[in-house]
Amino acid sequence: MDVVLSARTPAQIASEINLIKSRTDKIMLQNCVQIGRCLTEAKAMLPYGEWGKWLKEEVSYSQRTAEHLMRIYRQFEPKVASSGEGLSDSNPDSNLSYSQAVILLGIPAEEREEFMACHDVANMSKRELQAVVQEKKQSEEPVPPVKEFQKLRKIPPKTVQPTAATYSKSVKCDEQFTLHCNNLLSAYSELLKTLAAQSRIDTARKEVNRKKALEIATNMVNTLQEYPPAVRTNMVIKTDNP
Repeated sequence: MDVVLSARTPAQIASEINLIKSRTDKIMLQNCVQIGRCLTEAKAMLPYGEWGKWLKEEVSYSQRTAEHLMRIYRQFEPKVASSGEGLSDSNPDSNLSYSQAVILLGIPAEEREEFMACHDVANMSKRELQAVVQEKKQSEEPVPPVKEFQKLRKIPPKTVQPTAATYSKSVKCDEQFTLHCNNLLSAYSELLKTLAAQSRIDTARKEVNRKKALEIATNMVNTLQEYPPAVRTNMVIKTDNP
């Protein structure tokens, strides 16, 4: 098909395209208001439990879409009705598409006009509008008060002296402690040898493993600062003085 060239400039053509797009959006929103009104009417007539079936079989709508359309009817119908033939170009809602109207339902009706006056909603993409609306919601969320926790008191451990019955168990613990320390020192020595060997063939992996070993060793040192850990409580504990 041959394209017939006209005397119009690209700017004039772009202006006509934008005008058509604007009119399309207006009609789309107005049609959504009318459909929402019809859906509201039908829902009031249908028996309980038949709403979802009717939507699917008769108009091919999901309940989510139907709820959106009915909310658009309730929120935007007064403006469409008051304008007679529809929304005028001077109305801030005149260029709203269905998707934009759905997103704007997340803003209270009394705040929506001010929001649209401060943002170029008509020229925003769906994602951009969602981000701005979400940012508004987050900025209005109340900051939860910082809860003050009562400072916990540390209960010092009791000093326990071995008795004749427990002395042998204490000696056995000493033996196990010496064994574990020797194993720890031996493993530490082998760990250093492994890191040295890996540094000659794969420096990057050696550095990853060195940091892992350092993290483990740091956690061990922090744990051993006080072990077993002292009991902390906010309870008042009475002690009997001898």
